[in-house]
Amino acid sequence: MSILKKEYKFENWLLAILSPVLILYGVYILLGRFGTINLAGILGTSGIGVIDFFFNTTLKRVLTGSFLVIIGLLVLIYLLIPYIKPSIAEMKKVNWPKGKELATNSGRVFSFLIFLMLMFFIYSLALDPLFKLIYG
Repeated sequence: MSILKKEYKFENWLLAILSPVLILYGVYILLGRFGTINLAGILGTSGIGVIDFFFNTTLKRVLTGSFLVIIGLLVLIYLLIPYIKPSIAEMKKVNWPKGKELATNSGRVFSFLIFLMLMFFIYSLALDPLFKLIYG
């Protein structure tokens, strides 16, 4: 039982590689883009009982895809917990601004974003005729 208590780094790397693949596989099954639009036509009549059970109806296809996505997300959460725990402890040490100061800072950031948006819009108005002239 000591082998179950020991942590192997390659397992985390393997899980980190396989969990996004599992999530994408589940999403493709949910969208019906796993090989063909009609999964029941190919996989639902294969003659193999396990494949027929999971793919011969839309509900079973959706449940299978959802299960794969949930398992993939749980594995990602499991992998991220060691990185998140120290961050939470550090976040508790931060001296957060009060409401008025937070509103002032947010207003400044929002004003700057509006300013940038207007600048790029003006650049667009000025340079579009030039690009149309150059590229015909």
